[in-house]
Amino acid sequence: FQMPEEWLVPAILKYRDYDTWVTVVVSASASAVQHACAEYGISDFQNQRGAIQQAMEDSLRQKLEGQNGTGVDGVYAKAISLQLSDVDLPDRYRAAISEKQSANEDIQLAINQRRQEVTKAETELLSAKEEARKIADTARNDVNVTLTEARLKAEETLFAFEREAQTIVRVKTNLNLTVEGVLGFIANNMLANVPHLKVSAGEPARFSQQKDEF
Repeated sequence: FQMPEEWLVPAILKYRDYDTWVTVVVSASASAVQHACAEYGISDFQNQRGAIQQAMEDSLRQKLEGQNGTGVDGVYAKAISLQLSDVDLPDRYRAAISEKQSANEDIQLAINQRRQEVTKAETELLSAKEEARKIADTARNDVNVTLTEARLKAEETLFAFEREAQTIVRVKTNLNLTVEGVLGFIANNMLANVPHLKVSAGEPARFSQQKDEF
């Protein structure tokens, strides 16, 4: 800051000497800077330094030069420039910022781990569903094969019985056999188809005749 020549007389009349004027200017400057800084949060000093510096300079200029820039309602000092070169943040604030960043990193790590676990679980679920589908398909195929084999076997057996029945009917009709004759024909065919036949027979039954006496 500096004092223009035209403000010298009013400043002397108001403050009497140079030291008093300097003390007032320093106090007004500190007040202006504090007032401008109060409009911002601590975190703004890290990402809005340019805006804060401009606000501090505007507040300083108004405090030193007055509302209309004549020095009358100020302290008869003209603001030349203001530079925000260093911001000394409290140690507690720095520690809090560090803890917050660490907490954010932990939260992000937990989110990433959870996302990985969810992806893993979804993959395992899809794999289990696919395996269950394969097992179900295999079981259905096995059941279908078994049913088909049983049906074909039943049809084959039924066809054989039908052919056998037709043959027996033709033999009975052509040979004019009785039921006993048909049974004998069937028995002969069965015996003829046996490769090694062994017959075991017991003694014939003995009959005795007794006279009834009256």
